[in-house]
Amino acid sequence: MDGRKSQLTDSLQFRLSLSAALAIVLVAMIAGMFSYWWSFEEAIEVQDEQLIQLAALVNHQRIAEPDSAADIEVSKIDPESHFVVQWLDTPPGQFVELPDMPADLDDGLQTRLIQGQSWRLFVKKVANGRRVAVAQQTEVRDEFARTSALNTLIPLAVLIPLLLIGVAYSSRWVFAPLKKMAMQLDSRSDSDLTSLPEENLAAEIAPFVRAINRLLQRISEFVEQQRKFTRDAAHELRSPLTAISLQTERLLELSTDAPLHSRLINLHKATERTRILIEQLLISARVQQEAGDVRVVISLKELLREVLEDLLPLAEVKVIDISVEGEDIQVRSQAIDLHILIKNLVENAIRYSPPSAKIGIFLRENSQYAELVVQDNGPGICSAEQERVFDPFYRVAGNDQPGSGLGLTIVRTIASRLGLKIALYNNTGAGQSGLSAQVIFPKQST
Repeated sequence: MDGRKSQLTDSLQFRLSLSAALAIVLVAMIAGMFSYWWSFEEAIEVQDEQLIQLAALVNHQRIAEPDSAADIEVSKIDPESHFVVQWLDTPPGQFVELPDMPADLDDGLQTRLIQGQSWRLFVKKVANGRRVAVAQQTEVRDEFARTSALNTLIPLAVLIPLLLIGVAYSSRWVFAPLKKMAMQLDSRSDSDLTSLPEENLAAEIAPFVRAINRLLQRISEFVEQQRKFTRDAAHELRSPLTAISLQTERLLELSTDAPLHSRLINLHKATERTRILIEQLLISARVQQEAGDVRVVISLKELLREVLEDLLPLAEVKVIDISVEGEDIQVRSQAIDLHILIKNLVENAIRYSPPSAKIGIFLRENSQYAELVVQDNGPGICSAEQERVFDPFYRVAGNDQPGSGLGLTIVRTIASRLGLKIALYNNTGAGQSGLSAQVIFPKQST
């Protein structure tokens, strides 16, 4: 829950939507207060105008003085809107509506508290010299002001949710290109350092994208320098190491001294291990290079035939029988990279299997994916190390086979580029031992 809350508060889209929502609510509140003030002032003007006009009627004697013996009828429908016309010098004992109205009121418009109610009064002296007060409760104008303000706010209150929804969708639409760009970056392979598109970018985003492209360019140049150094160094070392290896083999053939022969064997193993390392470095530098995604339809059985032809001498030395089972599968991939991937897996199976062992290569296909499994009879790899063996130069302890620790790193690099999945697991069947390497081809690749 805390992570979700932190994610929201760190979101620019959320901040923009929240800021817009607060601005809309604040404007609505200010509009409501202004509308109420404006309506209140307008109601005061209307009420004052009515009181003045009514007093004018009294002044022109269109409203006669009440008979001292007559009762004044008061409207019971809306008593707050009732107008009261009262002579301030009415003799004691004569009926008046507001007996608590002071007789010494100043002329003009004023507001007084009479009988616990707020009244708006207009007092003036008429032609006959008498003073008259025209009054009405202020509740009338207050109700008018509230009604006018509510009539203004109700449409705005109805529109506020629509405005908030519009702001949310607008912010999502504005940030959609950024999300799309992030998804494109996230889906790239590790070796893809091509620049981001800079067309049709917002003015605020364009500098950020250009800075990322400049960084990608610098990284690409640095990585290419490292690859070039690795390739050049490997090329320079390969020839002398090959010569040393050949000379060591000849010395082994000619040596008759047992101690010297033992030392020459160790030298040959070390030289062979270094030579393999150089070859793997060259392959690793090549597969990590940025290459075009040119894919063709490949027959896995045909590709396996080419791989086994290359590795047949190594298998014959250890008298290892290799079988291929399953129907042929057609996949769409890069031929050279897929050849290197499968060759590394089969070569590992040959190196780590004991003499006279059997290696099975299985081709299977279902409605969701196709798979190639290389199964050997070697010692296997414990579960804790099955992920670490993909790290560069990592080798399982106690292993005396010549190698560089780069084979599976190259396999994973190629698999990532081709969109394949690699899995290792120990054989658990009855009487089985060793390791299985599984290559999964998604359905779109077949």
